Formats: sequence, C-alpha cells, structure tokens
Amino acid sequence: MIGALVLFASCTCDNQSGGLTDFDEVEDKSGNVNVIEQAKPAIMIIPSDQCLQKGGFMKKQVLNGREVFDRDYNNFLLNNDTNKAVVRAIQSFFISQNYPLTDLEQTLKSLNEQSNLDMADGVAKDAKTLLVSTCKPDIILELDLAEKTEMVTRTTGKKVSSFTMTALDPFSNKAVSTFSKNDIEGSIESYMNESFKQEGRSFMGQISNYFKDIVRNGREITFRILVDQNCLVNLSDDFNDMGDTYSDWIRQWLKTNAKNGAANMQRNTDKEMYFTNVRITNLADDGTQFNAYDFATSFRKAFIQTFHMKCQNTTQGLGDASVIIK
Repeated sequence: MIGALVLFASCTCDNQSGGLTDFDEVEDKSGNVNVIEQAKPAIMIIPSDQCLQKGGFMKKQVLNGREVFDRDYNNFLLNNDTNKAVVRAIQSFFISQNYPLTDLEQTLKSLNEQSNLDMADGVAKDAKTLLVSTCKPDIILELDLAEKTEMVTRTTGKKVSSFTMTALDPFSNKAVSTFSKNDIEGSIESYMNESFKQEGRSFMGQISNYFKDIVRNGREITFRILVDQNCLVNLSDDFNDMGDTYSDWIRQWLKTNAKNGAANMQRNTDKEMYFTNVRITNLADDGTQFNAYDFATSFRKAFIQTFHMKCQNTTQGLGDASVIIK
C-alpha cells in the first residue's frame, strides 16, 4: 500500500506577492474579483501519514507531555524506489499540464538545515507542520495507492493498481473533490500520461472552482480564544456600565473583521470561545498573503489596545488561529 499527498501550493517559500500562485482570479482590497478561467497553483507531493506509518517512516513520541508524530520524509524517498517512482509520475503529469512544481527532495534539504538550527536553539517542530507552513499549500491532495498481483495462469501474474485521491483544504480540512480508479494495468506513469487527463477532468475542475470560491469569499479557518487559568477575568464579565461582556466584544470584532462577517460560534464559556468556518481575506493591505496567524495578530493588537490586558498569539498551523488572554 502506498499513499501520498499532492500539495497544490503557493510554495515559492519566500512569496512576497501574497496571492494564490499563478491563480488568475484576483481579489482586490474592495473585495471585487476578476474571474479568469484556468487556475494553476504550484504543486508539491509528500507522503501521507498512512503511507509513512505502513512503511515504518512515522513514529509517535511524547514531547513536553504531548503526543507528537515524527515523520521521516527523507527515508520515504531514499529507501523505496516505488515511492519515488509514484511521486515522479504524478509530478510529470502536472508539469505536462503546465502546473508549476516544487520538488519535495529539494524542499526537504532546505528544511533540514532549518530544523538543525531549530534543534540547536532548543526548538522542536513537527516535520509536516514545518513543511506545510513553509510552502503554504492551497490544497492538499491525499493519494492512497494499492498494488497487487493478479494471477493470469497458475504460474504467471500481472500487477494492477488502484488509487483514491481526495483534495483537502489544509486551512479547514474540508474535502474539496475525490477521484477513484481501480484495476490499473501497467505503470502509474502511463496511466497519468494517457488516461488521467480525461478521466480526472471533473476532479480537477472541482478544485479550480474551489479556488474561485476561496478568492471570492476568503479562506476558512478556526479561531479559539482562551483565558489563562491564572487570569482573574472571565469572558462573561462586564467590561463597562452598559452590560457589555468580553464575549460580546469578541463576537462583534469577528463580525467586523471576518470576511462578510462569516463565523460560527461553537463554544462560549467563561474561559473559552471557539469559532469555526471563520472566513478571512487572502491578502493583507500591503498585498502580501494573509493567514490564520495574521488574523490572530490583528485580534491580539485590538484586544490589547481596547482592554490593556496581555494577550498572546499561540497560532501554529495554517488554519487554526488561537490566542490566550493573560
């Protein structure tokens, strides 16, 4: 069993332009959208957790009292020729369709250098988090591949493959599109070059349509506001003589700063507020890319300015904004 992820990524890794890479639908500051067909984001392929685990390339460990995964992407490529061949076959197809490509091996070399520096500074980072946050993927395409031998006669057999691809938004983990193909005879490379262009047309079209929605309506993230256990403030406390609570202020801030006011409140307690389906803009005012960390930073600054209380941005991933009020 082989699995992989294809990342439709804005992965120049030093992208200052801020838009979705080579995506011809552009959001301006007024929220208007210039729609042009043919979205061509850059791609990168990485192995899925299932693939790493079955191949012995992923282990669990406890770090600072928390269970984390140690993903060994380098050995996935170096120690299995089939894994590398599958990655290269998918890469070749997308290159043939004029998709920009970020090579996993080259990216890992750069990230390994950064990881070594982090370790020297006593900083531990999950390999997948580092890879995704560096390359800022727009869509993760999860690929699981099964290979088996079917007996043609009692003594001869033929290899057949089956795979399923599910496109996921790494910000919200929403499924965008799914494609399945069973009983492929011959190599995956031959199938990708000869048949996938036609059979996968609907699959790829759904991905392009999803990108248009992102640009029109913003990215979806989650947003969590916590109150430190040593803080005497409760979110249900009034902060003025009019009966307005901290929770009221937070909800109003989201209505004002989430794109089109989109945010669904899932939890509202004295010490926590949690929102899902929070839409955020793709671009900051200076034209650079805007993400969950930037959204949490905007909240943090507004909260400190309004209440003169300490507030820390604890955001780690692309789509999970979080702050702690202290």
